[in-house]
Amino acid sequence: MAFNLKYIEENRDELIDSIEKRFLPFTGEEVDKLLSLYDKIKQQRTELDKLRQRRNEIELARGREAEKREEAKALRIEISKREKELQKNEDEADKLFLKMPNLLDRSVPIAKDESGNLEIRKVGDIPKKDFEVKSAEELAISKGMLDLDSAAKISGSRFIFLKGKLVQLALALELYSLNKLIDKGYTAVLPPLLMKEEIYKGIAHMSTFEDALYRVTGREETDESTRFLISTTEHPLIAMYSGQVLEEKDTPVKLIGESPAFRKEAGAHGKDTKGMFRLHQFDQTEQIAICKPEDSSKMQEEFLENEEEMLKELGLPYRVMLLSSGDMGVRDFKQYDLEAFMPFQGKYREVMSNDNCTDWISRRSNIKIAEKGGERVYAHTVDATGLPVQRIMKAILEIHQQEDGTVKLPQVLVKYTGFSEL
Repeated sequence: MAFNLKYIEENRDELIDSIEKRFLPFTGEEVDKLLSLYDKIKQQRTELDKLRQRRNEIELARGREAEKREEAKALRIEISKREKELQKNEDEADKLFLKMPNLLDRSVPIAKDESGNLEIRKVGDIPKKDFEVKSAEELAISKGMLDLDSAAKISGSRFIFLKGKLVQLALALELYSLNKLIDKGYTAVLPPLLMKEEIYKGIAHMSTFEDALYRVTGREETDESTRFLISTTEHPLIAMYSGQVLEEKDTPVKLIGESPAFRKEAGAHGKDTKGMFRLHQFDQTEQIAICKPEDSSKMQEEFLENEEEMLKELGLPYRVMLLSSGDMGVRDFKQYDLEAFMPFQGKYREVMSNDNCTDWISRRSNIKIAEKGGERVYAHTVDATGLPVQRIMKAILEIHQQEDGTVKLPQVLVKYTGFSEL
């Protein structure tokens, strides 16, 4: 079995409570089914060990009497049969284990959907304009910096061409966020854009998330396994540590990654089908921490401070939301969203997220920390957006839009773009 189910045994009541409070499409009965399988598997392993031991005793015996040969043959047949039964139960237990959500922090509001999200704070004044603000897309198209039609023609909806100074702005946002976090001691990483299916299963809650992924198939010289295009930069950065044991002195690991990301946006039919907000391919930087269990809450707050600092320096009014149990990710213990104000729509829209996954990922990906006393514990993982390039560009083009159609760039970006307005 790939996973130690003792965790399920120790946290039965909390898991059932989490399933109910997240309003998941299965019940706490799945937990008890998993525990029942766990007991059966332990018994099967014990019986198999005894049969294997008896087989080995016979095969090591000096004599080769017919009676012993027959017993050895019968044992081999019985062992093969029981191994298949054990494997079947282990496979079923693995599938059930992968469905299990994380536990919930006590501060999480309980509600079915985003209507139960809690506003923590609102920061920045919404600028009052004496003119009608154009959408970021309309403005960028008028300046020859955005092409939606050509992208739709060759790739379909939810893809875009960036052109001219908008390309420089996109790269400036990436460099700005990378350098800010590098200056704070984070290590920059450029990850691969494909991940093996078996690795992805340890990082994401595949039963609820796989529909959002682009599956890539193709034959290589030695490997024909299915791969997925990454849907966020955080996934390969955390997966990089799969199967590793980190020394306590080397934690927390703090990374800032940059990459394109690819997402089907399943379930988002009819929402933001045109424009820069909800794309199948987008660019982002991402903050990652792998840390001791007692440090994950502190790391989540540190990441939140970094996110807020960038939004303030970019001059974007925003609010911080604590997500409800039904709106947050299944693997998250606690999740924040940061929403920037979009003038054309006249409302706040989500631009950043911030997740404390505690040991949910590390138990599936086998990431441990060797503590000073010699004990090995499952690491905690925390992830948060650095900057989502296209969504932040959209906010900048609308918040900093002038009456004459120019856009004043935030000062922190000028050294990267070489110009101060679009």
